[in-house]
Amino acid sequence: MDRRVFLQSAGASLLLAGGNLAWAQSAPRPLPIIPLTDLTGGIEDRISLALNPATHDFGNGVVSETLGINHNYLGPVIRVKQGQTLPFDVANNIGETSTIHWHGLHIPGDVDGGPHQEIEHGSVWSPDVPIVQHASMNWFHSHMHGKTAQQTYKGLAGVLLVEDDASLAADLPNTYGVDDFTLVLQDKTFDDSGKMAYELSAAVFEDGFEGDTLTVNGAIAPVAQPVPTGLVRLRILNACNARFLRLSMETGPITVIASDGGFLSSPVEANNILMSPGERYEVLVDMTAFETNALKVNLNGNGGGFLSDLFGGNRSVTALSLARTDMRGFDGALPTQLANLVPPNSADATVTRDFQLNMNVGADLAALALAWENVCGDAGAMAINGQPMKMDRIDEKVRKGDTEIWRISVDDQLHPFHIHGCSFRILSQNGGPPPSYAAGWKDMVHVDDGWSEVLVRFDYEATDHTPYMYHCHILEHEDCGMMGQFTVT
Repeated sequence: MDRRVFLQSAGASLLLAGGNLAWAQSAPRPLPIIPLTDLTGGIEDRISLALNPATHDFGNGVVSETLGINHNYLGPVIRVKQGQTLPFDVANNIGETSTIHWHGLHIPGDVDGGPHQEIEHGSVWSPDVPIVQHASMNWFHSHMHGKTAQQTYKGLAGVLLVEDDASLAADLPNTYGVDDFTLVLQDKTFDDSGKMAYELSAAVFEDGFEGDTLTVNGAIAPVAQPVPTGLVRLRILNACNARFLRLSMETGPITVIASDGGFLSSPVEANNILMSPGERYEVLVDMTAFETNALKVNLNGNGGGFLSDLFGGNRSVTALSLARTDMRGFDGALPTQLANLVPPNSADATVTRDFQLNMNVGADLAALALAWENVCGDAGAMAINGQPMKMDRIDEKVRKGDTEIWRISVDDQLHPFHIHGCSFRILSQNGGPPPSYAAGWKDMVHVDDGWSEVLVRFDYEATDHTPYMYHCHILEHEDCGMMGQFTVT
């Protein structure tokens, strides 16, 4: 039995001993509507975000210790408009150093919120964040070197919706909490007392932390929401630490209108979509055709791992049940055109870079990785191109405005790859074309068998002191050293 099989078997035994799937079997709870901070009409004062220790009931009647951003768990949904500059004041009260990274925003490195913009406990970070990109769903989360996984899992994450003139005028549902819903999907583990649990082990570092219970907006699934007759919009974030999720509708196809970086050229109908940790998709549900429908989530989205064996290969749960009411809602038709997307042209690239994600770099580099403040427990170390993350080493130097091809491969298992400061177009994913729902603007790409290639350009500066990151978005892998950094000058 090799090491990986042993770790999977050990992880399955631990789950059987400590997991409590009963928490996920109760009747649907009401969908929690995450509080909205709508700044599209203008910004009068600085925007305060407080990182706080707190407690939260996920819906099982038990209080768990959590972290939150202005709330007991998670942060607000912040809605802004292209052309604004967001004057944030981020106060850290959690008792340890943290950061807040604006995942998906096209912004300079000095306000990106990566591991170099540390916020000490009791301090306030005050970046002025420019919003230059088109309408898109983005998010913000801890990016503290060595502690990203734990701090994000405990609740340091929120959603940032960018609108522009076209999206605000589009014939699409946009009444928040009525026909336009933001869904933050996460997997959790609850101990025998019902409290949220997070423990690091060799198995967790190998695969990343994968909980046995799905939550939606901080409530144990299934959750339910009454909706008016008409089209309903779901803006979905996979905020899991490591778990790929496969999404589908109970009735009919899933209709995708936007990916990480904005609208697709036209709606795409699919039987299901695969979402890696960190990815976002927007979908439309037609509630004129059916009285009820439901968003289904298969927790074995990547088709592998010990949970697949444990649950017979199909761990599918209802995330959100929708029930139509007599109230009239958005009565527009499904759009046929969304955005004008020109197909990516690899001939535009003047530079090609190769990156290999390494699951184990051996004992010598593992010792160095530990000295470089990567956190791997007893699982060795991980790397990119044979180098674990090192805060004072620049791995790549990019020239501002150049179009490049980044080619990514892996030596084991499926990984999500994220690049800071940009959106890109996927040329190939796992050696073939990307699925049609991932053919628009992205900042995440799946990497497994074969090369995944993206066409990317960086338009904002990132210096030696405030570089951008590229990394696996399995957060435990990132903490363990599967991350590099680059400048743009």
